[in-house]
Amino acid sequence: MHHDDLGDDDDPQAGSGSSHPPTLCSLIILRNRPEYTQRSAITSYALLTVNKVGEREAHFDIVHRAWGREDTRATIINGLCELIPAGATLLVRHPPRAFQALCQSAATGDVRPPNDTQLILRRVPHLHPMPLTVPDRRLIAAGQQLGLDMALRTSTPIKRRRRAPLEAMALWGLYTKSFCRPGEANALVAAFHAWQAIERAKPLPF
Repeated sequence: MHHDDLGDDDDPQAGSGSSHPPTLCSLIILRNRPEYTQRSAITSYALLTVNKVGEREAHFDIVHRAWGREDTRATIINGLCELIPAGATLLVRHPPRAFQALCQSAATGDVRPPNDTQLILRRVPHLHPMPLTVPDRRLIAAGQQLGLDMALRTSTPIKRRRRAPLEAMALWGLYTKSFCRPGEANALVAAFHAWQAIERAKPLPF
């Protein structure tokens, strides 16, 4: 599984010259406790799906779900997998503690249960995983660059759950600025802003 560590020293403006995938899913999974700790459970996820159209346009879609104690991990993951297109690039944030636990178990030969990303890879065919370890301050800064009202690290769990979609968008923005060609990245961010303007103009679902 490919892994990139996007620390605070990386330059978010310096694209590596790669092209944005035709279909990219940016996934944020929030838990009440770190993965691989006792009583850790999924409380929310947000999935941003970006379908590239031509060289400079993209279609965006966001799905956000919140979960309670009665919802099983299997039910949550199965429903999530139905939303992810086969063959997509899966951009997922791995909290540092969970990633470190996975690396330690591999080094010691300790067989741990599969993590959320591994379960998704088993269910959705031909995914291209790109797990990123991103510090909170870096993700917040990336979201703010997109004009998003990001939840701070000191925010309550309820606020963080509500703002999980913003974290998924921020993760996509960070990826696009860091890995795509500058001209393409700027065009895709402009398409994102246009989509956001349309979303904000929609009436509230009362």
